[in-house]
Parts: sequence; C-alpha cells; structure tokens
Amino acid sequence: MKKIKRKAAGKELKVPMFVIGYAAPEPPAPGFLAAWFDQEYGGPLTIQLPRDPGTTRFEAQHGPWSALVETSLPHAIAEAWREQLQWSHPHAAQVLPLRMTGRDSRNSVLHVTRLARGITLLTGGTAYDAATDTYLNPSDWMDRPLRTFRLDDHLRIEQVEGRADGRVWFHTRGLSKFGLEDIETYRPTGLSERPVIEAFTEIADVLTLMGKAPNVGESFIVEGLNRMVRVVRHRTDQSYSLRLNLREVEWG
Repeated sequence: MKKIKRKAAGKELKVPMFVIGYAAPEPPAPGFLAAWFDQEYGGPLTIQLPRDPGTTRFEAQHGPWSALVETSLPHAIAEAWREQLQWSHPHAAQVLPLRMTGRDSRNSVLHVTRLARGITLLTGGTAYDAATDTYLNPSDWMDRPLRTFRLDDHLRIEQVEGRADGRVWFHTRGLSKFGLEDIETYRPTGLSERPVIEAFTEIADVLTLMGKAPNVGESFIVEGLNRMVRVVRHRTDQSYSLRLNLREVEWG
C-alpha cells in the first residue's frame, strides 16, 4: 500500500542534483514512481503531496532520507534547460535532496539518484547529473542498478593535458553532491594516470565517509593508500560552465 500524505508547499526549488528531460505528454504520477521504487528497492516510498493540486512538486521519503521532486517544471524553466543542455526534450523534471547531513550524505545521494533513475525509466527520457556533467539515458541506468552505494556511480575523475605549465591536471567532479569541495592534484606529463585515479578513488571514499573536508594545511589518513593526505590549497575554477570549488591534495 502506497503511503500518500499532504503537506504545505515548500520554498522555491534549489539547484537540482538531477534534471530529467522527456518527451512524454504527461509526467509520471507520484503513485507510479512510488510503485516503481517499492518494486526496485523494497520501499516503502512515502509521497507527501502539497496542498495545491495544480503543482507537480512533492516530497519523496524512504526511511530518514528525503528528496524534493518536481516532475513537470514550468515551461520557461524546461526551455532554459533544453537550450543549455542541447537536448530535444520539451519537458523536464528535477530532483534534489532535503535535510542532508554530512555523515549520512552517501545514503541521501543514493536516494536522490534512485529517484532520478526511476523518472528516467518511467518517461524514457534523459537524466543530466549536474555535478558530474553526465547524461544518462535509460540504457545507461540499466548498467547502474543502484542496489547499494558505489562511489563510481556518483563521481568522475578528470584528466586534463596540454596545459601551459606542462603538467597534467587531475580533479574530481561530483563531490559537491555530498556537500564537499572536489579535489585536485598535478603530475608531470608522461606518467601513468592510473596511480592518481586509484588514489583519488580512495581519498574520495574517505571524504564522503567523513562528511567534511579538512582545512588547508590539515592532513588525514587514507588507509587504502597507507599514507597521510594533506590539503595544500583551496581555489575556485571556471574552466567548465559550472564553477568548481577545489581543494588541492598531496600525498607522499
């Protein structure tokens, strides 16, 4: 049995974790999303509807984890996303977390991502992960069942070459989902990228478990590397359309 409650409408939506574009004439009904979620993940997904029957915005809660869902954005906003993301979908939905705390951020991110997956599959649309700049079609979600938390479902590690200083820039994209700054480091050209990618995976794993990033000058132990990692600098970067907040890290 699906639990559906009503509550007062909340504040304006924040920047979403996911935008889902679709061409279906009608958005998926909240009850359909709840039924899909319960079948996929055991549920129960509790839907809390606003008092305004004309809105498609609602809260979707599973256990202590809540997300704000809007399955049909206003036309002007959907058009803005269509222009920015260069897709053909005339309609758009969005999902973002509610009441996320640092130490529980993994479960909150997993909950939101599961809902984005469900809306994509129910509409046959395309999900855009804003933090990682990744597009996910229904076939892509089939390879990401999200049964449990896997960091690589939520994070990208980028390698940028051809810099003026001759170094290779490595950085993550996606830690902002967890309320953290992304991390970066630099290496000389010509070295294997694999050790850095493996180290970043271990470091990001520790940071998402900690739920907070150490300050500049502080160090923390990463057991997977069997060494200390030090934060040496904090900066912002606008190489992409979305500003990145970065912490440079070093390890011996």
